[in-house]
Amino acid sequence: TLDSVLTNSLGMKFVPVSGTKVLFCIHETRRQDYSAFAAENPGTNKSWQNVRYKGASVGWGDDHPVVAVSWDDAQSFCAWLSKKEGRTYRLPTDREWSVAVGIGADEKIRTDTTPESLSGSVENIYPWGVQWPPPKGAGNYADTSLTAELPAEPVIQNYTDGHSTTAPVMTFNPNKLGIFDMGGNVWEWCEDWANEDKHRHVLRGASWSYYGRTSLLSSRRNYMTPDYRQMTDSGFRCVLETVKGGR
Repeated sequence: TLDSVLTNSLGMKFVPVSGTKVLFCIHETRRQDYSAFAAENPGTNKSWQNVRYKGASVGWGDDHPVVAVSWDDAQSFCAWLSKKEGRTYRLPTDREWSVAVGIGADEKIRTDTTPESLSGSVENIYPWGVQWPPPKGAGNYADTSLTAELPAEPVIQNYTDGHSTTAPVMTFNPNKLGIFDMGGNVWEWCEDWANEDKHRHVLRGASWSYYGRTSLLSSRRNYMTPDYRQMTDSGFRCVLETVKGGR
């Protein structure tokens, strides 16, 4: 089993998360990581390459999170990396993500619980803590920097993070597990379906374009169909299984 920090062939760093059987990548999948995958898989959809939101560039730097990738795209990346390295990479489950963001003990899990039913259920807890508005440096959300580029966009009043859209991964302070951007920058795909309908998959963590008090809660979920890649504020983070079939 793997229980310590690991850096893979792409330079992605993974750390253990107590209460799970996986190592979490400390950063969202970067454009440079996804570029390596796309270079070896010529059929990869190119929507991630030049992403703009109302004229503003999004996810353009090599060290920015890749955006405009679907759940299916993220699955393909994980499968490619798993085969390349002989390890099992995948998206985190909704439950694993909750543990990594720090609300694993707060969510009331029952046999009939779905991610959708848990959305927003833990009130007043954010990735940075309990205060509102967020303290300086809390993460990359909709802020005065976005207003400067796109004046009509709604933002958190008086909050400035210095980035109008995406920021390089690991720009802000990590959480106590050493994981960066569990709140903000981009929404992150998870393995799970939102509910029993099995129509849309879960995303967690809010993004550079979100500002609402309930939207930024650690327990907030978002949902999209697995083939949807039009979101300019969604990407993904990988986990590495430490035991075969570890969930």
